[in-house]
Amino acid sequence: MSDYPDISHYHPVEDWSEVRESCPFLIAKATQGTGYIDPTLERFVRGCEGNDIPYWLYAYLNRGDELAQAKFLVSTCESLVGDHFRGYALDVEAGNAAADVRAALEYLEGLGGRCMIYTMYAQYATYQSAIDGRGDDTAWWEARYGQNDGSYSSGYPAHGGADLHQYTSRGSCPGISGRCDLNRLTGTRAEDWFTGDTAPASTDITTGGFNMTLNTIQKGSTGAQVKSLQSLLNGKNRAGLSVDGICGTKTVSAIQAYQKAMGLTVDGIAGAHTWTALLTK
Repeated sequence: MSDYPDISHYHPVEDWSEVRESCPFLIAKATQGTGYIDPTLERFVRGCEGNDIPYWLYAYLNRGDELAQAKFLVSTCESLVGDHFRGYALDVEAGNAAADVRAALEYLEGLGGRCMIYTMYAQYATYQSAIDGRGDDTAWWEARYGQNDGSYSSGYPAHGGADLHQYTSRGSCPGISGRCDLNRLTGTRAEDWFTGDTAPASTDITTGGFNMTLNTIQKGSTGAQVKSLQSLLNGKNRAGLSVDGICGTKTVSAIQAYQKAMGLTVDGIAGAHTWTALLTK
């Protein structure tokens, strides 16, 4: 089984060639709160970029001002990352309010890339709304250690639906100093989703002389593009939707009504044909 470690300055990379051989991708802590930057962040990014290793960067969310913390993560990292950067993650384990976590996650999703939300097994009920409401290009990363002896025990699985399972904090990985967190793939997302070898669900549309990449919107999708879709449906088909960035039952029904009116396939999913009609007709 491949190693999928997540690290910070407590367990830095010592040998990049060994890591490259054993780790298809890496995850590292970048920020905490609105002022702390992991002291190994720049070295980590340079190491991944220089060794062609896909990587993710996460923010540990202190309790309160979660949206500001997500923005601090992006503002800190956006000038550092390069071609092998794959996405941002939010580490939720400090007793954060679910609504504030959702706001922070929607901000990241609105950037148009892939994201992850990390939660603890025992706090599933607290964050279920944020987990279930995540967008199509957002993975759920859950921690459950069990015996925490460095290996995975089948008696302590992650919840069904989790995409990545952090199963120990006492693992070991070639090229990484000391004991570190290790993860295993558990959901329907294959390894290549995390490494960036598969594209997020999106479509390129050219209108008015501009080319735009738009996500496929379906029930459960969230973010800025859902708001744009809702506004278009209100304007084009008098849908009467709240422009809240959440694709729920009413938004799906409005998509279906518009598709029927335009003679499109009625599936309640805003893909290429629906977006094109909304933007050009």
